[in-house]
Amino acid sequence: MSSTVRWDMAAAELLGSAKVTISTATTTSFDFGTPDDINLAAAANYDPGDRILVVLSASTAGTTDSLTWVIQDAPDSSGSIGTPAAAVTSFVTGALAAGTGDDRTVAAVQIQPGRPWLRLRVTSGGATDTFVCHATVLAVPSNV
Repeated sequence: MSSTVRWDMAAAELLGSAKVTISTATTTSFDFGTPDDINLAAAANYDPGDRILVVLSASTAGTTDSLTWVIQDAPDSSGSIGTPAAAVTSFVTGALAAGTGDDRTVAAVQIQPGRPWLRLRVTSGGATDTFVCHATVLAVPSNV
């Protein structure tokens, strides 16, 4: 890989980072601060045309329960998140269905016109294992 590519990737901007612990058969949203979800229209580190990269990881000592990642986008509703729906994603590695044990998933999110909000969630399929889950959302300049 050329050194130019590495320098270009250094131009990626952090939009949000969050951590949740999940130990029951439930869906939990990542909290990126106020507001809980990411509003690209209001994000200082996002420029129209940037690409969105989502890095998800889960760590557990267990091998019984499985996880599912949820990546959603939504329209704006008077400055708040509107009704979320599944975002258009393409996976660099991994998938939304994480399976059992530790997981690393990286997804590119296609920004849809009129849908500036992003919501990330994780669902555990059981109540045996405890997962510590991390989500990092990056804006990657369009020239990279």
